[in-house]
Amino acid sequence: MRGSGTKLALLGCVAMLALAGCDRVKAMIEAATPTPAATPATPLPTTNVATADPAATPTPSGPTVVPDTVPNPNANPGAPVNGTPFDEKPVNPNIPISDDSKPLGENGLPVTLPPPPSEPIGPNPGGSPSTAPSPSPSVSTSASPAPTATTSTSPSPKPSTTSSASPSPKPTPSASASPTTGPKPTTTASASTTPAPTTLPSATPLKFFYFRPGALEPGSGTGAKEADKILVADMLFPIKSAPTFAQSQVYRYGGSVKGGDQCDARNFQAPWRDNYCESRSVTAATPWCPAKGVHLGQDLRVGTPEGCKLEKATAAKDRQRYEIVAVEDGIISNVGSYSINLTASAGGRIYRMLHLNMSKLKVKIGQSVKKGELLGYVSNDFGGTPTTLHLHFELKLNTAENGWQYAPVYSSLLAAYQRREATKGEQVADNFAVASTKNKPQ
Repeated sequence: MRGSGTKLALLGCVAMLALAGCDRVKAMIEAATPTPAATPATPLPTTNVATADPAATPTPSGPTVVPDTVPNPNANPGAPVNGTPFDEKPVNPNIPISDDSKPLGENGLPVTLPPPPSEPIGPNPGGSPSTAPSPSPSVSTSASPAPTATTSTSPSPKPSTTSSASPSPKPTPSASASPTTGPKPTTTASASTTPAPTTLPSATPLKFFYFRPGALEPGSGTGAKEADKILVADMLFPIKSAPTFAQSQVYRYGGSVKGGDQCDARNFQAPWRDNYCESRSVTAATPWCPAKGVHLGQDLRVGTPEGCKLEKATAAKDRQRYEIVAVEDGIISNVGSYSINLTASAGGRIYRMLHLNMSKLKVKIGQSVKKGELLGYVSNDFGGTPTTLHLHFELKLNTAENGWQYAPVYSSLLAAYQRREATKGEQVADNFAVASTKNKPQ
């Protein structure tokens, strides 16, 4: 029995040693087997998700342009799809106008009128980005951003094609560029290339001529009493920078009485003429006019013959070539279907402007504006009633004797234009034969 127990004990020891050896071998195998590397966490995106919005992503041509016009659901009601029509008729040779005789100066000698202003034929400078062309590259070596395109047609130096003749202030040349008299350098999209401005310059005459206040077109009516009084001495001119011609829109070329083409070059070189109190087929009256049925404002033809033709060909809602600005600090007291009112902050004056592009206004009722602030653009909005491209400008005063009345504004506009152009101009004599007409326009 003792021998059997001894054998059993020996067998148990052998089994334990075998198991221990197996564990040691397993441990050696596990130690020799490499541990798989842990999978790294996916990194978070480093791109700002906001840049995924195409509207917020700058494009190579610059940031997205956001329209800043004020919606006007009542713009130009009654107009055809293409906008207010133009009243184009054959020229009536029986209607005399001041162009029929050569103007005489105050000294009685004939004067030579300057040629009409001009501007390059191009797109509507204020049009939408989808219709305006990309700026043409310039050979300027300046690294400064390109000037902002405007609708100005005032005289300005033409962009230079060399860095040595750039208008003041002179651009700072980059270190890699130098003036050259050789072939024009090839432009690239680098920061050193400055796109040329898309402004349409014009050759505005250095001087202009004007008839005295109250001297209307022949046969168009009798001028106002005290028309020579400047009622607003510090008024800003309502057209920002374009050449402007105060004149009748019905008794001159393109008008419903004279007929012809409103873009006739003679309209853009004729001396200024008053047309407050001009005869119309209405019942309007004012203490300043000797008759009833009269025109109670001053009409302003704006721009050049070329600009006129381009605006005629432009969709009415897209006309943004010639800018209209606030003549005083004040509040926009009314926005109508074809007009806006500006009530001056001081002085008890109301200015009313008609025939703007009412779908592209820059202001709304109740908005405060500063002198010179952009209000809108010249057009011919007047519903279905034909009229020309122009700005009709009125001044309303609160008189002690007759309350609120439309006052003669020609002299105030003339003085404002003289300040804008920094020239007095030259008055011409009343050298026309007065004729009457039974054609009274609306």
